Amino acid sequence: MEQYNLDYSFTSESRAFCQQCDFLKSRCLCDTLKTIPNNIHLIVLQHPSETKHPLNTVRIMKKSFKEMTVMVGEDFTNDLKLNTLLCDPKNRCALLYPGQDAKVLESTPATNEVITHLLLIDGTWRKAKKIYLSSPNLQKLPAIKLAPEEKSDYRIRKAPAENALSTLEASVEALKILEPKLDTASAVASFQKMIDLQIQKMGRVVYQTNYLDKKKE
Repeated sequence: MEQYNLDYSFTSESRAFCQQCDFLKSRCLCDTLKTIPNNIHLIVLQHPSETKHPLNTVRIMKKSFKEMTVMVGEDFTNDLKLNTLLCDPKNRCALLYPGQDAKVLESTPATNEVITHLLLIDGTWRKAKKIYLSSPNLQKLPAIKLAPEEKSDYRIRKAPAENALSTLEASVEALKILEPKLDTASAVASFQKMIDLQIQKMGRVVYQTNYLDKKKE
């Protein structure tokens, strides 16, 4: 994996944000970001606590996917914008959420033709579950999930299981099936660069102690 040799001294310049990618200039992702012309509209329902997280992957998604909407909240039951979208007969919406009745997303023409809007919940597993249980309108949607063999590369955030993907990873994996000709490599590259820069900043010892060693326990 490519390494990035950057100076992380805390100067006013290093703390300034890049106007293009909205990341710190010392962690600029502009060289990897590209517009991805997805046809299936991604709708991310984001928990408020995630909006200011510096390593939240939705920040990369907003700069990558052409068709994307982010809605922030904890209970979307009476969200007018969301309910208007869900009630539109032209839309075929599905929720990417590993609920009990969720069906595994498969590469079939029928699946590709049905979904026009893919909803995802962005938050920790506990908070995502709270959003789902608090929003009956989400529970009424067809639920789909990814094959369990997919493993996350989000090495700098703790997850309940190896197949607990970040929102960006889940979106990319779903679009690989729903839009197989779509090139999502730039979003993955930006995601991986963000992780590499953070690991470099924290140092290998801290990373080893707080992340790699914890997985062995």
